[in-house]
Amino acid sequence: MQRVVIENYAYYAALQTLDAKVSLIVKHFPPSVASLYALPKAGANNILEWWSPLGGQPILYANLDKPQQALLLQKYAQRQQSLQLLIDELEKRGQAEQASTLHSLLGEPDLNNLYSINQDPVLVRWGPPPPPAEPLAATPPPAPVVPPTVPPRRRRLWPLLLLPLLLALLLLAWLAYWWLNSTRVESYSCQPAGTTPPEFVTIFDTSGSMAINLQASPTDEQWLFDFGYDVPGGNARTRKILASPTRMETAKNALTNMVNNLHPDIDVRLISFAGCHYQPDHGLFNAKQRPALLERIRGLGPDEGTPLAASLAYAASKVDGRTKDAVIVMFVDGVDGCEGNVCAVAETIAREQPRLKVNVVNIGNDPSETCITALTGGRTYDSTNAQAISKVLAKATQEVSANAKCDAIF
Repeated sequence: MQRVVIENYAYYAALQTLDAKVSLIVKHFPPSVASLYALPKAGANNILEWWSPLGGQPILYANLDKPQQALLLQKYAQRQQSLQLLIDELEKRGQAEQASTLHSLLGEPDLNNLYSINQDPVLVRWGPPPPPAEPLAATPPPAPVVPPTVPPRRRRLWPLLLLPLLLALLLLAWLAYWWLNSTRVESYSCQPAGTTPPEFVTIFDTSGSMAINLQASPTDEQWLFDFGYDVPGGNARTRKILASPTRMETAKNALTNMVNNLHPDIDVRLISFAGCHYQPDHGLFNAKQRPALLERIRGLGPDEGTPLAASLAYAASKVDGRTKDAVIVMFVDGVDGCEGNVCAVAETIAREQPRLKVNVVNIGNDPSETCITALTGGRTYDSTNAQAISKVLAKATQEVSANAKCDAIF
């Protein structure tokens, strides 16, 4: 934990509810989502301080350059998308009170309170405003001053009449800015007849960490990793970490639903992992071959390594992305574990394949590199909630879905 901001006023009781909101996020999502919100703490002399679990130098949004600001705002929007998905899920379960608790966190960031720590957004002062300062002792009012008599003059009404028009123009300008900067999804299902379908590749993470329980904590995952996954099967902690539902089981179910919802014109290529030096290409499957694709998915199992950079580079080599649209969806559970530079790969895609979009679904404790989606114009989704993951993957594949929401904004 590190301190981001020290206030010039005391800690106040209304902030005590903020810890509960962040705890609710942690229960359902990786730490990368909850770390958006700095936590209030009472420091020396009860002065309010805002703390973050992230390490690195906090940099105020205004002190970043334009590309860094754009990347930070995109990451903020991705965290907000994850929260909206959780709110929707809680409402469906009838947990309206918890959904309402999180709903207050949705909205545009106050840029004066937005920081970057290692390129991750951190928001301070996001709680209720501090109580007003104690008023000073009243002083006798000064003696009234009698103004000189001024002859009345005719008031000009045109400035008052123009004010509503000016406000309306400002509102339209803001709406236009929001519309242009939102992530608009253009689905093939919503295009005119005769439109060439986009090329589509799914990268399915089959690394060793996919064998662990979906709700396993980062501490449990590290403990298992330290043993190299070679621990006695009868160990109670091992049984808990490897219990169902595992990430692999949940991912297979979500991927099966995704395949069943693909538009019939869309062919899909499946790529998985087999250690750091080999990314099996299971081939290109058309609509008639989807039963074989589902059988191939069912037969996949966890292996070693997470070669995100290598798999993304290989997937990009199998599509055009220059004269034709292409979509890659990466279904992963963390960062590259094979010393690859996935951001460099994404930069190459952005430069050489401008019509290739990469979407990322992350179901692990470690945040996936958001530079992938920031550079390629894609979208990132984070979730460790089994019920929400199929919905998350459906959003990530809107471009190729048969049940797409036309002109959807995410």
